[in-house]
Amino acid sequence: MPTATEVVLDFCAMWEKPGGPDNAIRQYFTDRSIWENHGMAITTGQDEAIALNAAFGEKFGMGTIWIEQLAVAESGNKVLTERIDHLRDFDGKTIGSFPVMGIFEVAGDKILSWRDYFDTAGMLDPGT
Repeated sequence: MPTATEVVLDFCAMWEKPGGPDNAIRQYFTDRSIWENHGMAITTGQDEAIALNAAFGEKFGMGTIWIEQLAVAESGNKVLTERIDHLRDFDGKTIGSFPVMGIFEVAGDKILSWRDYFDTAGMLDPGT
């Protein structure tokens, strides 16, 4: 059985590949997993999370995200991540980079909840 940190790092690494975000959500989320982007959106389950990701993709022209892990800490089934999320277009060009603090709650090899905290002003206008 993977550790909670291994689950989170594998999940995040999948976002770097084309189709990876949807594949990661399908593999690691359950029908009741919560994904919360504070100040922006909350989803429940795989389908809502994939729809939110698609909306982000359309709004920003995002194809993938390279998630640069700065620090990771695990306590029980919780994993804290300090990261920089680099949004990339479909040609691999970085279109925006955002510092993020996140917390994941893991059970076995599934992510039960994922909450991200970041400056939403920068996310709403990636040109800044």
